[in-house]
Amino acid sequence: MTSSAWLKWLLLAVGLAVLAAMPWLVGEYPLNLIITMIIYSLFALSYNVLFGQAGLLSFGHAAYFGLGAYTSVLLFKDLGFSLLPGILGAGLAGGILGVLLGLFVVRLGGTYFALLTLAFNALIYAGAEKWRGLTGGEDGVAAMRPDLHIPFYGDVGMFSTVHWYYFVLIVVLLSTWFCWHFTRTPLGRLNECLRENEDRARFIGYNVYMSKVAVNVISAFFAGLAGGMAGAFQEFVTVTFINLDKATDVLIMTFVGGSGTFWGPILGACFLTYLNQVLSDLTEHWTLIQGILFVLLVMYAPQGLSGLLISLKDRFWGARAGKLSPAAKGEG
Repeated sequence: MTSSAWLKWLLLAVGLAVLAAMPWLVGEYPLNLIITMIIYSLFALSYNVLFGQAGLLSFGHAAYFGLGAYTSVLLFKDLGFSLLPGILGAGLAGGILGVLLGLFVVRLGGTYFALLTLAFNALIYAGAEKWRGLTGGEDGVAAMRPDLHIPFYGDVGMFSTVHWYYFVLIVVLLSTWFCWHFTRTPLGRLNECLRENEDRARFIGYNVYMSKVAVNVISAFFAGLAGGMAGAFQEFVTVTFINLDKATDVLIMTFVGGSGTFWGPILGACFLTYLNQVLSDLTEHWTLIQGILFVLLVMYAPQGLSGLLISLKDRFWGARAGKLSPAAKGEG
């Protein structure tokens, strides 16, 4: 194993250790913020499956997120589901909506795809706003977070922030592993091929239409899963989970982090969530500052934060190699 591979595994182990110890390193309020960052990391990661890997720019990803949030809260409130089935039901609801919408939207590409997803998102938003008997409209719907039932062990109370943190962390880590593994599968490779040259993939003989539908369903499932956890975390869901602001939030997270890498959207989600919290505590005009920072980032770091970090890493290792090369020559 090369030194770079050892370094990656070491960084991964250190990162997991820090995440495992986080409840003992920070207080209650920062831990709640970290939980939000982790949930939105999954939301951004699900969007990157569609945009960063398949090249499909969507303005309707909030529909899956919002449906997942409503599904989890309604399953808890009306049907008495325990935590894990309710969260999985939220992901399943997102996946089903991904099938229904995907059969229509993936027929088109480029601007037409983006506008069609925007139209469907507006349609679902309007439905949630008007169907007050189910969703509560603008007043929303609330439900207490249920316990986690573990077979042969019993129920674990999720009112504790620490317990909820570990539940969210495990779900997101497993989801991240799946998304990472998906990039290594034949469908994941085809997904990247569709982004680069869809006509070539069709000429070779791949079923481009069904492949894009499958990718849309996978992306929608994890967006619904993230929405389900967000709804359970807040114990309250309104139409703001589906509106255009939420759809643009995940787009900005992906752009800020860098859609060209797997970890970029996770970095962007954590950075933007933290930045929004800090700015909103400082001024009521925090959205203006956020917009200015986003413009500057697009102008001077178009590859996002991940691209900026990769560039800094390459410069560091390049400079280090340059300093070591004369010594290596002298030894020779």
